[in-house]
Amino acid sequence: MLVCSQINEFVGLIMPRKEKVEEEIIKIGRRLYDLRLVTARAGNLSARLDKHNILITATGTALGNLSKADIVKVNLSALAGEKNKRPSSELPLHSLIYQNFPAKVIIHCHPPLTNAYFAVYYSLKALTFETNFYLGDVPLVEQSSLTVTKPELVIRALRKNKLAVVKNHGVFSISESFSQALERIEILEEAVRVTAVARLFKRRALDKLDKELKKSLTRLGVSQ
Repeated sequence: MLVCSQINEFVGLIMPRKEKVEEEIIKIGRRLYDLRLVTARAGNLSARLDKHNILITATGTALGNLSKADIVKVNLSALAGEKNKRPSSELPLHSLIYQNFPAKVIIHCHPPLTNAYFAVYYSLKALTFETNFYLGDVPLVEQSSLTVTKPELVIRALRKNKLAVVKNHGVFSISESFSQALERIEILEEAVRVTAVARLFKRRALDKLDKELKKSLTRLGVSQ
């Protein structure tokens, strides 16, 4: 009699690649929601199927509650999707990333602490050895609209790091697997959390960042 692990392995061998990738997208979408890295219908996911095709989440879908009907197969050459399915509005950027990098997956989500931090700061204050080792310098891309309108800036940032922050919007993480792409986002969110707590313990420890914060708040008309 086959044990569960053997059955799962057997199913994985005979399951078509498209179905396996769809299941991976559904799984990572739920994981992002459980970690509170996405809310409502924000964010999008994609994965490379082969040289010419990708799977990407449809526009207006909730990543935490995806079904296979919410995932669109798109030909990168024509940027054409399936009938009656509209791919994410970020498809042009996803396409450009796949054209410029050998990445197999892309995660775009809106981590709340990371978004808050980079809304007022322009670089990450790394306070742990782990942050420096795993993330390095995280590039920030300026943004002026809901959907990325200057994808070339994101491409430039991703040439420096496989993780990039788009100001007032969210992050893009590219990798060989969804687990690796998510890992970088989790480390970044934790690094921001550590920085925030450090400010509570000793404000002068981050004096330069505090000055930037005060300037930002002043520009926004918030009294201190």
